[in-house]
Amino acid sequence: MKNYFYDGTFNGLLTVLNRILHSKNAISFDVFNIQNKKQVNLFDDFEFIETDKEIAKQIWTLLRKNSSIGTNHIYKSFLANENEHYLLSLLVKIAANQDLSKKEFIQIEKSADKIEREKNRILSYLRYNSQLRNTTTIYIKSKYKVEFLLTKNIRSLFHQHSDWQIINSYQNHCIQFSNSRFTSKKVISKNQEIPLQKQMNPFKLAG
Repeated sequence: MKNYFYDGTFNGLLTVLNRILHSKNAISFDVFNIQNKKQVNLFDDFEFIETDKEIAKQIWTLLRKNSSIGTNHIYKSFLANENEHYLLSLLVKIAANQDLSKKEFIQIEKSADKIEREKNRILSYLRYNSQLRNTTTIYIKSKYKVEFLLTKNIRSLFHQHSDWQIINSYQNHCIQFSNSRFTSKKVISKNQEIPLQKQMNPFKLAG
C-alpha cells in the first residue's frame, strides 16, 4: 500500500489525486495530513506530495466536468472534516467518470448540508450586527473550515474595506483579502498580533 502525506489543504488533496491517477496505486493507498508526520515511521512505502496549484486546478476542472454536484459536495465535506481517505476514494471514482453509490452520495450530501448550515448561521450574525461593519478583522470559532465558504459573502458585506481578514480561532487559520487578492495562512492564536487596524471578540459556532 502506498501512503501519501500532504499539507492538509484541498489543493494538496487534489495534487495527491493526480499522483494516484498517474500511478499503479489507484486502489491501494492511504493519505495523511503532514501534521501527522510522526506516522511516517510506521510505513515502508510513503511519499510526501508537494501541493501544485496548477495541477490542482486541472484536476478540479476534470472532476467538475464529470460530476459538478458530487465534486462540490466532496469539497464541502472536506471542509466539514470528513475522513480524507474516504473523500479521496470518491474523487478517484469521479475522476474515472464512475457514478457514486446512493449511500456515498447521501453521506457527502449530509456533510455538505452541515457546513452550509454553519455558514448561514455566521452570515446571519454578520448581517444583523451592523457594528461589525466597522471592523477589518472578524473572529469566528468553528470546528469546520467554514471560512473558505464565507469569502464571497464577506467581500460583499464589507465592500467599504479594501483590506480585511477572517480568522477561525478553532482552526488557527486566517483568510486575508488585500490588494484584491485572497491569501490563506495558519495563525498561532487569536491573540496573535495582526497587521490590520481593528479587531473584535470571537463568537462561537458549531461547538
